[in-house]
Amino acid sequence: MSEDFMLEDFKKYMIGNKLSDNTYNSYLSDVKQYINYYKDSYGEDLVKLTGSDIQSYKSYLQYNENRKPTSINRKLNALKKFNEYLVDKGIQSDIVIDKRDYIKIAPIFVKDDVPDEKEIKKLIHKTVENKRDNCILTIATYGGLRASEIVNIKLDDIHLEKRFIAIIGKGEKYREVTVNDKMYRAIKDYLEEREKINQDNPYLFVGKKSKYYKDKPLSRNVINRILTKYNEDVKIKDLHPHLLRHFYSSLAYYKAGYSEIQIASQLGHASTKMTRRYIDNHNKDILELSNRL
Repeated sequence: MSEDFMLEDFKKYMIGNKLSDNTYNSYLSDVKQYINYYKDSYGEDLVKLTGSDIQSYKSYLQYNENRKPTSINRKLNALKKFNEYLVDKGIQSDIVIDKRDYIKIAPIFVKDDVPDEKEIKKLIHKTVENKRDNCILTIATYGGLRASEIVNIKLDDIHLEKRFIAIIGKGEKYREVTVNDKMYRAIKDYLEEREKINQDNPYLFVGKKSKYYKDKPLSRNVINRILTKYNEDVKIKDLHPHLLRHFYSSLAYYKAGYSEIQIASQLGHASTKMTRRYIDNHNKDILELSNRL
């Protein structure tokens, strides 16, 4: 099996396992890097993975390339998925990467502050003349949805009377995201406009060229463009869709009084361990407390 064919087949395997576009592209890149490393190190083509080779590669990443533990663990994730593919195809019989190979990382409870609530309100206020953009940013801010989830909302997924949006998230997991009053108003206003636009398209959000894409959702890149457009005056640092997901988590926890379990449910996390990474820990408050020692 040639390298190009194997990588293309590995890509199909990942798509078949319902990995997201970002994930399988990242894994492909990491596996290609390992294959190149293997060729340079041993002067031969990669046939299968071995535990000793993986350990050598891990050391190379740590001490030769000075990679961060999170980066190394991500590359190990990619190689483990590749290992599973090789076993599935009968190319090798054993999984050579397990949890002991990963670098243990202590939970990070101090991280960069999320945007101030006033900044986010100002950002959304800038969208009042555009009902679609206002609805997108309101859902992102007060629903905590991923960009890919927002663009894939279908009209049938909206249940305003029951106050929830049905979402199929990562790993094809179903959840119901609560529609608060702000989201309710933004969705209702946009739906009045949406009724006059491309009714053949099943998705909630459509663009100017929607008539050419009758059954396709918006590109997730549209949300990035919307944020860039309205952030020109607000100037929130490093603004991107996922930052609004962090903002939602922090607002829900500190202002609304959600429990970690409730936030995890809304975000679509399997456990609160991941959710804790999304809740801002108010570095300014921690610094003030620390200075009291």
